[in-house]
Amino acid sequence: MRTVLAALFGALALAACAGADDAPGESEDEIARRTRRYVDVSAESPMTGVPRDKILRALVKIDRVARESRDPLRRAIATETLARIEGGDVLLGSIQASRGIDRWHMCKDEEAKACDGPAPASDDRTWSGDAALARTLEQDLAGYQWGNRIYFTLSSATDVSELAATLVHEVNHVANRSECSYYRVIDAHVVEPDRAYVEEHRAFLAECLFGDEGATVPSCAKYAASRVAEYGFDAKLSRVLPGGSDDPAKLAELVVAGESSRDAPFGRLVPKKSVFPRSFGACR
Repeated sequence: MRTVLAALFGALALAACAGADDAPGESEDEIARRTRRYVDVSAESPMTGVPRDKILRALVKIDRVARESRDPLRRAIATETLARIEGGDVLLGSIQASRGIDRWHMCKDEEAKACDGPAPASDDRTWSGDAALARTLEQDLAGYQWGNRIYFTLSSATDVSELAATLVHEVNHVANRSECSYYRVIDAHVVEPDRAYVEEHRAFLAECLFGDEGATVPSCAKYAASRVAEYGFDAKLSRVLPGGSDDPAKLAELVVAGESSRDAPFGRLVPKKSVFPRSFGACR
């Protein structure tokens, strides 16, 4: 699998960089977009056309923040997110082309009949479900993350700035292996609300800090709390935070503090290579 992905990455990099001088009249943004790259989850059905263009435009947005932001934390989030995507540590693809264990987990979240019964193996990349599932995913699912794979449904209506922020959010999930904390019973997708709250709050915190040069940890803690409230988790932070605190702002402070500590019990904001998971097999 690693060999196939390495070959695919090389092909994508060459495709993105080839012919940089043979299209006079291109804007700086167009040239920059062609020099960005990513690895597609599916070598057989990679994103093309509008979806691929949207991803590349979003990577340009992230790159601009990485180069131009004056805030060190914002710059680090952007720099390391871009590095994990362009280095192939995180794979991007279309929901339509999803297969195997990832598609099975999508099916479980949608509570579709196609995934009744035992789960495929954690390395399965062939399971596809049925036509009813395909219709459901196409209609209902805008994005999905499992392991180091992130899937999207993208169209001409997709806002590139929002997509860039979503990539930051989802790469944070990948870096922290959120799926391994999210569920009390992973194969049945029974959510563990307290830990799921932590996973989403941290990812929204990263998204917010990336998205606004003037953002602060307190303002982003409020943003993250408001977004996680939309999930309807029956969570009590007092069960996971020290001192029995129920304050989401305290959670944000502890996440930020973890960036300068060897111990980060609530996960990390910056997806640095040194703390990135080395493999993405079954959760233990």
